Amino acid sequence: WAVSAMCIFGIIISLFFRYVDLVEQKTHNENTTHLSELFTQIDKRYDTFVQINWANLRDWEGYLRTKPTEEEAYSFFKNSEEHYRFSHIYLLRDKPDDIEEKSDVKCDTYDFDEEAPDSLKEVSLDLSHYSDAMIKPGVDYVVMGASAKISDYETETFTVFITPFVTPLECFGGSYAAIAVSYTNADLVSRISVNAFGGAAQFYIVAEDGRVIMTSVENNVVDNYFTNLNRHSNISAEEYERLTAYTKNEGGDKVAAGTITYTINNKEYYLYYRHIGEHTSTCTHKFITLLGEVEVAVAGQSIGAIRNETISFTGISAALLFVLAFAIMTYRYIKSRNKGALELRYRDMLFRTLSENINDIFMMIDPKGFRANFLSPNIERLLGVPHADAMQNIRLLSECVTGGTPTIGEGALVGLPIHGSISWEREYRHRKTGELRWYHGNLYRENIQGEEKYVVILSDHTAARKTHQAIQQALDVAKAANEAKSHFLSNMSHDIRTPMNAIVGFSALLARDAGNVDRVREYTRKISTSGQHLLCLINDVLDMSKIESGKTSLVIGEFGLPEILEGLSAIILPQAKAKKQNFEMYVVGNPPERLWGDKLHLNQILLNLLSNAVKYTDLGGNVTFTIQALPQTSPQTSPIRFIVKDTGFGMSKEFLTKIFEPFTREVSSVINSVQGTGLGMAITKNLVDLMGGTIAVESEQGKGSTFTVDLYFSLPAAEENDDFWANKGIVRVLVADDSEQACKSVNDALTAVGVDVVCVADGDEAVNAALQAKKEGKGFNVILLDWKMPRMNGIEAARQIRKKMNEDIPILVLSSYDWSDIEDEARTADIDAFMPKPFFLSTFRHTMQVMKQAAARGTAEEQSALEGMTFLVAEDNELNAEILSELLSIEGASFDVKENGKETLEAFLAAPQDKYDMILMDIQMPVMNGYDATKAIRASEHPRAKTIPIIAMTANAFAEDVQNALNAGMTAHLVKPINMTAVKALIGSLKNDENK
Repeated sequence: WAVSAMCIFGIIISLFFRYVDLVEQKTHNENTTHLSELFTQIDKRYDTFVQINWANLRDWEGYLRTKPTEEEAYSFFKNSEEHYRFSHIYLLRDKPDDIEEKSDVKCDTYDFDEEAPDSLKEVSLDLSHYSDAMIKPGVDYVVMGASAKISDYETETFTVFITPFVTPLECFGGSYAAIAVSYTNADLVSRISVNAFGGAAQFYIVAEDGRVIMTSVENNVVDNYFTNLNRHSNISAEEYERLTAYTKNEGGDKVAAGTITYTINNKEYYLYYRHIGEHTSTCTHKFITLLGEVEVAVAGQSIGAIRNETISFTGISAALLFVLAFAIMTYRYIKSRNKGALELRYRDMLFRTLSENINDIFMMIDPKGFRANFLSPNIERLLGVPHADAMQNIRLLSECVTGGTPTIGEGALVGLPIHGSISWEREYRHRKTGELRWYHGNLYRENIQGEEKYVVILSDHTAARKTHQAIQQALDVAKAANEAKSHFLSNMSHDIRTPMNAIVGFSALLARDAGNVDRVREYTRKISTSGQHLLCLINDVLDMSKIESGKTSLVIGEFGLPEILEGLSAIILPQAKAKKQNFEMYVVGNPPERLWGDKLHLNQILLNLLSNAVKYTDLGGNVTFTIQALPQTSPQTSPIRFIVKDTGFGMSKEFLTKIFEPFTREVSSVINSVQGTGLGMAITKNLVDLMGGTIAVESEQGKGSTFTVDLYFSLPAAEENDDFWANKGIVRVLVADDSEQACKSVNDALTAVGVDVVCVADGDEAVNAALQAKKEGKGFNVILLDWKMPRMNGIEAARQIRKKMNEDIPILVLSSYDWSDIEDEARTADIDAFMPKPFFLSTFRHTMQVMKQAAARGTAEEQSALEGMTFLVAEDNELNAEILSELLSIEGASFDVKENGKETLEAFLAAPQDKYDMILMDIQMPVMNGYDATKAIRASEHPRAKTIPIIAMTANAFAEDVQNALNAGMTAHLVKPINMTAVKALIGSLKNDENK
């Protein structure tokens, strides 16, 4: 092994010296490359500087030809001098004789040291190298080494940039042949120099004969670089000849720039040479050469330091390699004597290193006494058990197991063969932090150098188990969703078939009993009811589909809260009345009546909740709807709470956890007879979320449900107070209602506008209060009576007041019930008007404004709203057109039907001004759709183009469809299939608006 070590040492020494040679050669190549890059950069800077000056000279020539005054020119060139930092600017006089003398060219210049010149200053510019060939208009020149005679005692040397004029320049009382700008040597050097090697690099610009034209060396004493170089350096004749030939360009364009070395005063230098200004125009010298020099020691200083360090490192490495080789051989010799003990130590070190960086636990246990021979030190970090304690008693690890048998029992290990294994998986709890983690355990029985050992590995499977649980959970959710949809389709199949069977069956009976008027009416009513139910099912499915696809959007606008509640009451009250339910509306806290928000979606939310409350409440039950103003968080926003409470069937706690999931309906024998899609609550929840609100539900089986919706609305700009109540003489109002909450609502609203309110609890008290007020001379201006009150109802109270008081005081009835139920009786008691509950100030104001007009006109007027009207109808579906035609004919209206938007537009434009009262417009039609037809009508020159009502009659029923219709210029929107009650109500409303 000693001979092998010596051979290795010899090889390392040979490689070391070879490496040193390569480093020296690489260092030289790096230095010369660096020099080339450095002085190439100087050449580029010089070219750029020349181009900038020529561009400036041309710009300045153009400025001078604008005939500025001397003061203006002085100010202009003073600013230029401060920006470009040149020495002087010259105007060369147009005297060829002077120029041919090649010296003392007469110029005019400015002295920028003065505040403002009286006139241009005359100087002489010595252009000793200025040849006749240079007098070429439009050709730029650089003159290096030019001198200017500033005064009789002062001459300076410059580099001058000259631009001859194409035509002489006449200005300042003289004629000039060229314009020039000059820079001192120092200025020009500072512009093109590149700081490198700590400022130790110098450069010279020399002519063909070696004469120094410019240099970066301060206080330069060298006139001819070649003479100085040949005299003081050890440059070889061959290199000197190559250098001088290059400066004269004797080799032509093929001669390349290069680097040579020489020694002066025992210091070695690099000398880099290259032509400069090759990309500029004519110069005073045929060729000028850039010579850059730097001391070799300086140029290679950083690389040399790296080289020396590398050589030192390589030498040390060679010595270390030798020592290592010797150590390895020694180690092998020792290892051969004690191999088993050393392997055991390395193995122990390996396990310790691994265990410090992973979350797996390694153990080696002696079956005798079940004591640990090895335990990875990460045991305390992972399980919170001190390493020393576990080494003393390995059974402490069993105490960390949270469930199941702690570990494999010792009895189970007795029959385990050599190389056999046992596996398990348990959850372990960290004794200090309480963190739970899953570990997969493997125990192996092994024979190690004649001794039996148990090797135990606990592998951390927490992440894998969580991933598995997440996948399983996602699978369960997908499976539940699939089951829900399957259940939904099963329910939908039944729910859709039920009204379809009714429609098909009654249609057959209708054909059979066409001559029996009573049966025809009954069959028609049942077909209509089934059709409406089928339409609701389809709308729910379409709404949910649109919500799930993310296409539902809000349509924000201003609306009135009373209008929403009046519409809801008109829909819900008949449903509740049909089931003999008590339906009440309450307003708490005086909420604002005008709001900014999505009216259609708000209406859909409330209608879903109220319809469900009526649907899932049995005969004779109670449904209450409360609108509560919540405390405002800002002047621009009003939070409002809507509470729908019923005494219906209620829901189980299990179903409440998934009530807002799509396609879910509670399975109960009580409610199975109630038809539905299981989508209503999911749609409601999604719409509430879309509007930025919250929805909560409380319910108990057999005791009913309460839904609470909180929504935030923006407030429109406040209207100016016009003192309506004072102007109308309404300053005292009597309110009779047995509901304390209803009385408070009226009191809060009227008090806020300065009206004095007196509240009583029944009709008898109302009569007494009215008589007493008259007696005291504080009579009431308006009396508001609830219909249903104890002892004496509102109608009887009104009759008694009329009988006992000889005053025409306006008396209004407040009620949640249908006006038609009490209208005849109310008329006989001289009641002036009816107002629906809950009380709103705007409704009260409107009622008072129209009190002198005829009372509410009921069904008869509604039925005659279309009589005598002429409609222009756009409908491409023949069956729909036929149905609509029959319905309009029944109402006494005439009509013209067109198949598409284009025909509708043409018919309108050709019609006289008063022919059509309204246009009923379908949306989806061939040739031209309803939107485009409406826009064309509104843009036409027809006298009624801007005013004729256009009503959309379409199956496009979503909120954005309504907004699209309004944006196109339509007046209103009705949804197919056509409901004539809704049509008559809308048209009657439009006619009333026109008559106002």
